[in-house]
Amino acid sequence: MAFTDIQKVRVEIGDTDPGFPLLDDATYDYYLQKHNNSIVRASIDAAKTILFQLSMQNSETVDIFSVRNTSAASYKQALMLYIKDPNLNPLYNNLNMWVGGVSKTEIAANNANVDNNYVQSLNTSSTTESINGFSI
Repeated sequence: MAFTDIQKVRVEIGDTDPGFPLLDDATYDYYLQKHNNSIVRASIDAAKTILFQLSMQNSETVDIFSVRNTSAASYKQALMLYIKDPNLNPLYNNLNMWVGGVSKTEIAANNANVDNNYVQSLNTSSTTESINGFSI
């Protein structure tokens, strides 16, 4: 069975009970459109929205009946773990490293570019003294 994008987001955050959906399809569709159909980013926004909704609910007592929100507290903890997962952080997913000035060709190209600042090496004299293996 192929899932729609809305169903994929629902599965990601555990909003799978058809009798008690936490968010409506229009909200999921909004987050998908906002993030160009990125399931992960839409899931994080939906999880944050559900956390806000759950944080406004509290335990209630009417006459002799008491409803405690312990399952909501557990679900809130699970959503927090989901949101804080570094594998889902777009910064880490889109991060690229680059080290410059390591190759001699690149150093020469940077020095040849008049727009770049570089340190000119001092002329070393022909007489250098060596103290404990270091030249001065």
